[in-house]
Amino acid sequence: MQKIEIKNFGPIDYCSLPIKDFMVFTGQQASGKSTIAKSIFFFKNIKVLLNSLLKKQLFSPYEIEFPLKNKLIKEIRLNFLQVFGSTWAMPKNMSLFYSYDETEDLYIKISLKSDKNNPNYIWIEFSDSLSNKITLLEKYNNTNLDFNDIEILKTKVNEIFNDEYDTIYIPAGRSMITLLSSQLNYIYSSMEDIQKKSIDYCTQSYLENILKLKINFNDTLHNMIANIKKMTSIRIDENKLKLGADLISFILKGNYINIGGEERLQLSNSKNYVKINFASSGQQEVLWILNTLFYYILNNKKAYFIIEEPESNLFPSAQKSVIEFISLIKNSDNKILITTHSPYVLGTLNTLLYADDIAKRLPSKKNLANEIIRKEFWLDFENFSSYFLRNGMVEDCSDKEIKCIKNEVIDEISNVINNNYDSLVGLEEWS
Repeated sequence: MQKIEIKNFGPIDYCSLPIKDFMVFTGQQASGKSTIAKSIFFFKNIKVLLNSLLKKQLFSPYEIEFPLKNKLIKEIRLNFLQVFGSTWAMPKNMSLFYSYDETEDLYIKISLKSDKNNPNYIWIEFSDSLSNKITLLEKYNNTNLDFNDIEILKTKVNEIFNDEYDTIYIPAGRSMITLLSSQLNYIYSSMEDIQKKSIDYCTQSYLENILKLKINFNDTLHNMIANIKKMTSIRIDENKLKLGADLISFILKGNYINIGGEERLQLSNSKNYVKINFASSGQQEVLWILNTLFYYILNNKKAYFIIEEPESNLFPSAQKSVIEFISLIKNSDNKILITTHSPYVLGTLNTLLYADDIAKRLPSKKNLANEIIRKEFWLDFENFSSYFLRNGMVEDCSDKEIKCIKNEVIDEISNVINNNYDSLVGLEEWS
């Protein structure tokens, strides 16, 4: 199991967390949820940087060579600045540590050091094991390879980092990107490289992902399922895909289709549609969460999805359905990390955990539990973790005894509101 350790970074004073298959972070604004999410993304994205360097080496074999490790360190340093911004205001005793294996023999550590030009110079340390693996990869890459070997190199990089999953970051504040969706191609293509690099890296990767995927959604989801079913080389779970498509239609109250570059939301049970930039803010916020996750399950691809505030601008019943959809994707051999402020999200997760626990403890009740909550949504507590962030610390808020998120975490704000209300009622009683 992979692990991350954060010290004195952003709002986080200290945390040490195993990376489980489904992780949930909650807490007030500016408590550090995004800091942890971006840190995990940053370390998981390093294999993408390494793959990019190997491709460049294939396409430009005559460029002046430097050791692959040195070039990778340079790319990591640049990527750190793109993800987290300038180090000048960061404390000198900050550090990030990420282990890619259970023994912590394969790791990268980020810290700050002073040099003559920069008092907060980003210092990157590889474990000996990781350094050796990169050196061996460089020797392999210097043999007579051609462009057809790119996938072989990608597989070798995945093996180095013990990770065969794509890493997809879906940031908060998505509605503006969806609102400008029809202009995205023009806006992005007209930007200079330096302008693109000035965009937060997580947002930039999300933008680029949408631009890649949009062309695939030129039909209804059920027609897309039927079409891919004809491609016998791709293994699909048709029932699970149809369940996902139905959930998306319920959440969006329609079907998204990209016709000739015009993005439409066709209204359910109607030939009418609205252009996506005139849809509700909730529909705009959730659209590319749903589309992105569906694309991966449709094409039988594996991903580690990091999703900020999937509940944004959605009615509680839609929030419930979004979490059920995300759980469906997780149970299709994907991994999930979400940040949330919503008690409805946390409550839904508890229901899915509880259903799975009942089925395991009381096998005779499994079918009845499935009638209440579809088994495709159930979550295994052993591969689940939940954390509450406050005062720079990260508290495990999983109740190991009853295998759920602690109710006091879900009810914390409700209790404050209810207590205030009860106090006001008391004023009347004493009048």
